Amino acid sequence: MSTEAVLIVLAIAAAIGVTLIVAAFAPTRPRLADVLHEAPRGSGGLFGAVVVRADRLKLTAKPVDLALVGQSRESFVVQRIGFLLGGALWIPVLTTVLALIGAAPPIGLTGAASVGCAVVGWQLPVVMLKSEVKRTRAAFAGALAAYCRLVALGRLGDRGPVEALRYPATLGTGWAFRLIKQAIDEAVLRGRMPWAGFAELAEETGVRELKDIGHIIASAGQDGASIVDTLRAKAAALDEKQLADRKTGSSVRSDRMDMPIALLGLAFIAFLAFPGLYLMLHT
Repeated sequence: MSTEAVLIVLAIAAAIGVTLIVAAFAPTRPRLADVLHEAPRGSGGLFGAVVVRADRLKLTAKPVDLALVGQSRESFVVQRIGFLLGGALWIPVLTTVLALIGAAPPIGLTGAASVGCAVVGWQLPVVMLKSEVKRTRAAFAGALAAYCRLVALGRLGDRGPVEALRYPATLGTGWAFRLIKQAIDEAVLRGRMPWAGFAELAEETGVRELKDIGHIIASAGQDGASIVDTLRAKAAALDEKQLADRKTGSSVRSDRMDMPIALLGLAFIAFLAFPGLYLMLHT
């Protein structure tokens, strides 16, 4: 096979990998079956079988994490495959370019580097998803603290437990308040008390504090207990937890800077010492 044909094949493979990566990030409308947590009828085909097999092999992420960031299983699988192909093809393409100028590395090194990049590309979407889920849950906890304070103010203003629960959810325009309002409305449509939707929302988002808030408000609706101080204490606890997480994250990021600074210092020393060592070894 000629050099031109090899370059054409590699270019086509690279284009396919880039297309898959772009398609993974393209926003899509949620399917009704995903919303209802049911398998769609007639979801056969090769890609459907791949997704099912990926679920069985634990290659997809947790449904709770995917639902929290608004990503489907299919797009996550496509993203992992796209990153895998991109990582696997990057080194061969670079090696081909270097071969054209007569500086190609050994085949064994190229293969090992290609496999390593493929492994990194396969795991990179998982790391990105975990980071996004962590940030999303932290943002939800911050909105939940504000919601607790609004519910407490509503109870101080002689609002009933149901009204004090529903009205603050209509005030916020963020996605967290929309999720809370949706959970309350779904519970009412099912003929249940509004605070019953908090337990289901806690399972869907992984924010366990929602269950505690649901129990607190349920005690006011069932026993007429005063929940103002309890809600304020819960909001303060959420703020303290968020502040502690931020301090921990800042400390971790500060510790991570030690290694780059040390490597930069070693590189600077090597740069200064290289002329003298070169002259010493070649005289």
